[in-house]
Amino acid sequence: MHAVTQKLAGALLTGAVALSLFGCGGSSTTPPTTTTPPTTTTPAPTPAAQPVEGTITASGSTALLPLAMAAKEQFETKNAKATVNVAGGGSGNGLSQVASGAVNIGNSDVEPTGEPAKAGLIDHKVAVAPMMLIVSKDVTATDLTSDQVGKIFKGEIKDWKDVGGKAGKISVVSRQNGSGTRGTFVSVFMGGKDATPADAIVMDSTGKVLDAVAGAPGSIGYIDAPYFDANKVGGVKIDSVAYAPEAVTGGKWKFFAYEHMYTKGEATGATKAFIDFMMSKEFQDSSVEKLKFIPVSKMAK
Repeated sequence: MHAVTQKLAGALLTGAVALSLFGCGGSSTTPPTTTTPPTTTTPAPTPAAQPVEGTITASGSTALLPLAMAAKEQFETKNAKATVNVAGGGSGNGLSQVASGAVNIGNSDVEPTGEPAKAGLIDHKVAVAPMMLIVSKDVTATDLTSDQVGKIFKGEIKDWKDVGGKAGKISVVSRQNGSGTRGTFVSVFMGGKDATPADAIVMDSTGKVLDAVAGAPGSIGYIDAPYFDANKVGGVKIDSVAYAPEAVTGGKWKFFAYEHMYTKGEATGATKAFIDFMMSKEFQDSSVEKLKFIPVSKMAK
């Protein structure tokens, strides 16, 4: 009897356990297990840039013109429906035109003054334009001090023999008022006080200065370094320092200017796209130094 009772108790216990297990496993109220998908650190592909459309107008600095033209050609190749019209005329002209709304971009070697300074212009530095003194091939005085340069362009030194050269009249070739290159020259060599000999030859572009110096014996002028042609003219050392890009970035050559692209207010649309392209690593690395400008990033802080 005792053995029967034990078997019966064991059977009841087994059944209870089984029933309990069935209840846990079969409950309809237990939420299903969910699996979280693995996280990936691979970014989603960037949508392809949309081609730019529209017309962009720019005018001003002839120093910046070669670089702006190169950017125009590359930008239009990438954006078949975009047109970039670039003109010279000098920095003052560019600043006045962008301030008045006549163009989208005013190219300048100098910062705005007067009315353009009140027009809400936004500055975009796109490159550094080094500048040079040049002389006609017959001139032998090719190492001048900064003081001598200033006095020559003020008309205080009139003969090459007074600066170590062969005797002969000095013929001065300068840029017109409003030229950013002239403004930089006056700042560096003339203490900011502009003065030009009455008989100076005044030209309205860097290219014309180069040709005038090349064609006039005993002449001296100043140009933007990208235009320099050793077959036509000679270069001049300043304070015994010869021009080289490394002299500019190393702080030994003071005759240079930042090249600015000014917009009236923040640039938008096709204008912004064009300026962004000029400032891009792609363009700066491929074209700026090739065209004898200096990337802003290489200047000493």
